[in-house]
Amino acid sequence: MSNQGALPISRIQQVGLILVMLAAFTEALTVAFNIGAIMTRFGATGAEAGFVATSQGLCVALAALTGTRLISLHSARKLVAIGLVLVAVGHALAVLATSIVMMAAFQAIGGLGTGLVVCVVMATAARTKKPEMTYGWINASVGAYLSILALTVPSVLVFGGYKAAYGFYALLAIAGLIFLPAVPNTRAPRSPITAEPEGSVARDGVSTAILGSKAGLGSKAGWIALVGMGIFFFAIAGMGAFIERIGVKADVALQTIGLMFFVGGILTIVGPIAAGIVGARFGSTRPLVLVGSLMCAAAFGLALGGNELSFLVSIPFWIVLPALLTPSFLGGLAVVDPSGKLAGAQPAFATLGGSMGPITAGAMVDAGGFGSLGWFIIAVLVIALTLMATAALQADRMRAPRPV
Repeated sequence: MSNQGALPISRIQQVGLILVMLAAFTEALTVAFNIGAIMTRFGATGAEAGFVATSQGLCVALAALTGTRLISLHSARKLVAIGLVLVAVGHALAVLATSIVMMAAFQAIGGLGTGLVVCVVMATAARTKKPEMTYGWINASVGAYLSILALTVPSVLVFGGYKAAYGFYALLAIAGLIFLPAVPNTRAPRSPITAEPEGSVARDGVSTAILGSKAGLGSKAGWIALVGMGIFFFAIAGMGAFIERIGVKADVALQTIGLMFFVGGILTIVGPIAAGIVGARFGSTRPLVLVGSLMCAAAFGLALGGNELSFLVSIPFWIVLPALLTPSFLGGLAVVDPSGKLAGAQPAFATLGGSMGPITAGAMVDAGGFGSLGWFIIAVLVIALTLMATAALQADRMRAPRPV
């Protein structure tokens, strides 16, 4: 799928967008290790450690929702700069935290910055010529970065502890400011549908007249699907936050778990690029069904498999599968709403759901153990994927060839 009224963006600008997002998103990518570090540092329960991730995630969602309005009023570069500063301040203050409440408050500050940066990046990506490909490169870069972090963060925690880790995150956010000049200095359009002449082609074979006639239905489908994506990331974050704890109970070394995260990150480099290349060729619905089924199988292997092998094998799949799904799903949202505002709101729903995952999963683990968590996550995934299918089906209908 391509957009002939697309935002012109150079390779350098695309790389700049990716790098500033990674700088802001570092801590969120290593939540499985951070939960354990917080529990050790403060002597916290699973629910208390989950509360920290929840407070941060709620602020990410708030900032991302606010950002969908700000991106039409202020330049992307300005918003990214503000976001990175907030991320750096939040992590730097976290080093000084002496209680769970203080930690949650400081991470909330960082969450505001993360949400703002991710909103800007995702909304800008939706306006590029080939959004599926752009999202594929974004997710591939996240995979490469996760591979590096999977080998780095466990060592930082082992040798420097909690304070060293959050100091590391703060420094990376500050380093992100170096790439600020490469961020496109543009604003998002105010209208939900790009202003092109009636009957002109906006996206492969989809005229603006068709887009206009589908705008109301597409918008409803998009918002329903975003709710589903929020629930999807509720499941991802809930299980993901306790992978390290599940491994510890099974006597798996922290470095071994980190190695499996590294493998998952490597797969995430290749997978999303492939998903971006095939793009709209397979639509949005079929990838949703396939990836969703495999996600349920991975959840079973992590929490219910009953042995170390199934646990370790499932980790890379749990990491790479959401990255495979995102390009096609967000590409579908870009069909439903070419302005990019639905895609810009996606981080809000993803992180709002994700923020509730760790605290709910922590309470579930405290009450019923990891087996109960596994069945709960599988049920949640089924509900989420059903809601996400509304936009996927709508986008595939809009892509379908029309009689002349």
